[in-house]
Amino acid sequence: MDAKSLDFFKSLFSFTPSISILNLNNGTNKITESLNNFVAPYDGTITSLDTEVLKELRAKVKRSNYDYAVIHNTILNTEDKNLLMKILTAGIRDAGYIIILEYKDKTLDDIYNLLEEFDYGAVSLLDIFEDYNLIIAKKLHMWGMD
Repeated sequence: MDAKSLDFFKSLFSFTPSISILNLNNGTNKITESLNNFVAPYDGTITSLDTEVLKELRAKVKRSNYDYAVIHNTILNTEDKNLLMKILTAGIRDAGYIIILEYKDKTLDDIYNLLEEFDYGAVSLLDIFEDYNLIIAKKLHMWGMD
C-alpha cells in the first residue's frame, strides 16, 4: 500500500475529537497501523479485533458506539454473514459508515446484497488499493421501520 493510496483512504474519514472506529482485522496490519496513526491526534479510539468467532465478537462490540467499522477480508470468509452484519450494524451509530476491504479476485455480489438487506445506502466501490476492493456505505436512519 503506497502513501498516495493511504492518503486517499484517510480522506474517507471525518476526523473529529473522540472519533471511534471498530477495526475488524483479518491480517491486514498496514490498514490497522494507518488507522492508529490517523486517529492519534484526535484523541479517538480504535477497537481492533482479529477474531472470527462471532460469539466473541458479539461480546466485544459495543452497541451504537462506533462512527466507522472497517472490515478487512472477513465478510466473505465468514460462515454466518448475516450474524456478522447484525453485530457490526448494532455497533455502528446511526449515519455511521461501514468500510469493507476484500481481495480483488473475489466477487462482491454477496457484500452488496448484505448491505442492501441491512439498510445501508450510498454504497460506493473505490479502487484505491492495488490488492483490495474498497466498499464504503452509510448506515441509514430507519426510525419507525420494523
